[in-house]
Amino acid sequence: MKLIRKTNTYYLIFLVFLFPVMIAVDYFVIQHLVNKEVEEILLHEQERIEFHLARDGVVPDSNYLFEITPVAEDFEITKAFKDTVLFEAYADKRIPYRTFNFTSTIDSQPVKISLKHVLLEINELIWLLFLSTNFIIFLLVTGLYFINRKIYKWAWNPFFKNLSRLKKYGVTQKEPIELDVSKITEFEELNQVVVALMDQVRKDFQNLKEFNENISHEIQTPLAVIRNKVVLLLESKNLDEKERERMQAVYQEINKLSKIGKSLTLISRIENQEFKRQDSVDVGVSIENILNNMEEIINFKHIDVSIDLQPVTVECDHILADILFTNLIKNAVQHNTDGGHISIRLTTEKLEITNSGEITELSPEKLFSRFQKGSSAKDSLGLGLAINQKICEIYGFRLVYSHNEEIHTFSLYF
Repeated sequence: MKLIRKTNTYYLIFLVFLFPVMIAVDYFVIQHLVNKEVEEILLHEQERIEFHLARDGVVPDSNYLFEITPVAEDFEITKAFKDTVLFEAYADKRIPYRTFNFTSTIDSQPVKISLKHVLLEINELIWLLFLSTNFIIFLLVTGLYFINRKIYKWAWNPFFKNLSRLKKYGVTQKEPIELDVSKITEFEELNQVVVALMDQVRKDFQNLKEFNENISHEIQTPLAVIRNKVVLLLESKNLDEKERERMQAVYQEINKLSKIGKSLTLISRIENQEFKRQDSVDVGVSIENILNNMEEIINFKHIDVSIDLQPVTVECDHILADILFTNLIKNAVQHNTDGGHISIRLTTEKLEITNSGEITELSPEKLFSRFQKGSSAKDSLGLGLAINQKICEIYGFRLVYSHNEEIHTFSLYF
């Protein structure tokens, strides 16, 4: 979920829970204020009545309903203000009143005077104020919600633009990344930090790339010299059989080390996206050429090869395509048994290569890691499938391995 949407969702959830509370509080506050106003009116009327009783000895006329009840001298009022509902015949309905009780004396007789203020119109006023107030609150909250959405989009727009640029930027690019300037201090500070980090990463990457290229080149040169020296020694007639075997082992290890260096360099070049060509590669023709080149070793191991090729063309660098298909077929031949079989089936959906071989305990996940071997073959470097995986990542292919006892299958989905 995007940040703006998540923030607005939390804001909306908060308002959904807050709004009922605001409604309840608003209702009770309005009711409390109105009741206080009614009580002040009734208290003022009490003062007026007691003034006339003290001066004239009679109860004056009043705009409010009142009731006079004789009481004992020790009578005490427990609750001065209370709400009551009385049935009024003239209106043929029950009408709410706010009642105020107080004691006084008329002609030496203690009396209880009950003043009543009708609440019918006041309650209607309360509801009117309640509804209008909450309608205004609703409009304000809704307006703030949509205004916040607009403000969030405006405020975060530079951030999302820069985020989009960061997603498209690669460390292989020679030019430093440029981000939009933001008027928001925190975003501008983030931009400066990101630009500095990306610039440092880009420089480190370039330095590492140059180091890998240099070290690979520098290693290959002495290896070539050592290889030539070993070849000269092997051609010498002064070596006995045991010494010759040792020098042949050294020669094989030199070749393996040279292949490892070249393979690692190739992986580095693939990761650096140095292969940017898009060629139309005929998969069937490439496979047939590879089989022809490997015909001698296939015949030497007495491997039976069956092929079923449909016309399929893929868009990728022809060098990487050749490496990809060669590694898959070479893997099927190299890890096969004498007298085994290989089945190659090509459709518009996938290339499937099935071969017989040893029972492997290596999981399919580890098989595509560097220096992982699927068998005990001595001349296997454990880098071919890692190279294939990198090539597949570039062009969106998917390479899947499965096995059933001694039958191994690699499926390359286009």
